[in-house]
Amino acid sequence: LNERFTLTAGKQDVFYGGFEYDENPLLIYEYSDMNEYSLCYLTGIGLGYQPNESQEIRLQVTNSRMGSMEDEYGRLPEFKKPRVPLFYTLNWNGNFLDELIHLRYSVSAAEQAQGKYMYSVFTGQSIEAGPVYAYFDVMYSRGKLDPLGLLTELTQPEVSGEEEPEPPVRIQNIDYLSLVGEIQYRFHPKWQLFAKGMYESASIYKAYDAYEKGKYRTAWGLQTGIEFYPMADENLHIFLTGTARFYNLTEKAKALCASIENTQRLSVGFIYKLPLY
Repeated sequence: LNERFTLTAGKQDVFYGGFEYDENPLLIYEYSDMNEYSLCYLTGIGLGYQPNESQEIRLQVTNSRMGSMEDEYGRLPEFKKPRVPLFYTLNWNGNFLDELIHLRYSVSAAEQAQGKYMYSVFTGQSIEAGPVYAYFDVMYSRGKLDPLGLLTELTQPEVSGEEEPEPPVRIQNIDYLSLVGEIQYRFHPKWQLFAKGMYESASIYKAYDAYEKGKYRTAWGLQTGIEFYPMADENLHIFLTGTARFYNLTEKAKALCASIENTQRLSVGFIYKLPLY
């Protein structure tokens, strides 16, 4: 609209905070559960205000899902559908000390069902000093209906043969906490080392029916690797990474016949962005 105000309409990314979410997806070898399962592209309108070069405030209103309630949540409890399902996000971005420190914060709210809401807070802090770049994100989401679906997936029943299992009813009163940190060290113009750590938990904050209050799932993640950028424009990079994810289910989760396996992966490859324009 002018130098200070920007209007965005149509399909757009949600104005979440945090730096893992804001990173180029080509540079993410393994997302945290929070960013992997959160809705990130919705249709609506966003208004941005930049009072100066180092500060930005953005307000966004979009639809709260990409299909019907059943498409989004599967089998539903006896909840009424909302008349106008909307997703509201307020985002603040700032940098300080001559762009040494960057902050990306957001708060969001969405009506999942009539009178039933989910809320999320995403905060990200980063520092960039010469060859070193590091960030630390803290993300929290709470919903009357399981906002990510991770705990609901754990209760998926096992069936034999070709019989299709009936999806579980979406679990209620869920909250998720994610802590994600990464450090990158550009020790040579063409070489970079990085290490990333993740801690995430999933809990029921209010007991109902057969579901007890408390923590059900904990996930730990560790990733490290080296990248080689042979071209001056960094359009191509070759990578070698190692990723490990470890999970712990509490007795409350095991009582629901939940199970999940630890995973380890070694990857080697290259990423190249085709210059089509």
